[in-house]
Amino acid sequence: MSKPVLSDQLARWYLSFQQFEIVYIPQKAVKGQTLANFLVDQPIPDDWELTDELPDEDAMLIEVQSPWKMYFDEAAHRGGASAGVVFITSQEDILPFYFTLKQCCSNNVVEYQALILGLEMAVNMKQLNLHVFGDSQLVINQLLGSYEVKKPELRHYHDYAQKLIGWLGDETLQHVRRMENKKADALAALVSTLTLPDQT
Repeated sequence: MSKPVLSDQLARWYLSFQQFEIVYIPQKAVKGQTLANFLVDQPIPDDWELTDELPDEDAMLIEVQSPWKMYFDEAAHRGGASAGVVFITSQEDILPFYFTLKQCCSNNVVEYQALILGLEMAVNMKQLNLHVFGDSQLVINQLLGSYEVKKPELRHYHDYAQKLIGWLGDETLQHVRRMENKKADALAALVSTLTLPDQT
């Protein structure tokens, strides 16, 4: 093996330091220590007065957004069923959505489907702070654990809705009377009156 050729100055340092057992060990990264070292190297002068007045106080203000609200409802008709989902944002904007469900099924299944469609939309929008309102006492109380899911055809919907609720995090479910669920009810009813031509 050959050593690289050293300059005159480096060669003298190399010979001088060979009498000592010096071993170079690279320092491990200590990320949290960097800020502490900076503060030690940059002490606050003694004559510097601390003040409680913050000129950029508005910039440091954190506004807590009120949660979104979601109302869901269903309407059955002879061609299938329809679902209405209405979101009300924290700025009170109203976002209505409606869906036509082609299969014929029970009202409780359609209620679950309406809820699931709304929850999937909330997950896609990453709206993690949500209050959900529905006029189906059965669906809401089954999800809250007050009622047992006895019908096998509801079990799949119940489990999937619970999974979506788990993904959303801060969510509350509340049963409301049909009169308080007018927007979603009106959307579902409107879709149920529309006659869409069959696509063949």
